[in-house]
Amino acid sequence: MSSAYTKGEREFLEAMVIKNTTNIPSAKDADPGPESNLSKWLRKYCKTLGYPAWILPQTKDVANLQMPPGWPDATILKPNRIIFMELKRPKGGRKSDKQNEMAILFLHLGHQIHEVKTQKRAIEIIDK
Repeated sequence: MSSAYTKGEREFLEAMVIKNTTNIPSAKDADPGPESNLSKWLRKYCKTLGYPAWILPQTKDVANLQMPPGWPDATILKPNRIIFMELKRPKGGRKSDKQNEMAILFLHLGHQIHEVKTQKRAIEIIDK
């Protein structure tokens, strides 16, 4: 079976993986602070691993982005997998009615929106 990559391309990709995995932001069991800290960390984590990620800004003014109400905070692309995450602060973070409705729609379409409150949980989902 032949590879889709040349020997040089494979060596480059392997070197990038080794280089990037040494700089992965560490995960904490509990993340103090606001949801925006988690989104900043998640953006860096995905970039380090080489996964394209679109993470909504933590602001109520997402109407300018023309996203449907309740759309998940993070969309992460992995080979043959799309991950949707709703980021919440560790204490008191609750999903809105629109977010619950979107989660039901996603399940109906065969997708899951993961509720994430910690870096540790985000890593578990991404590395799955």
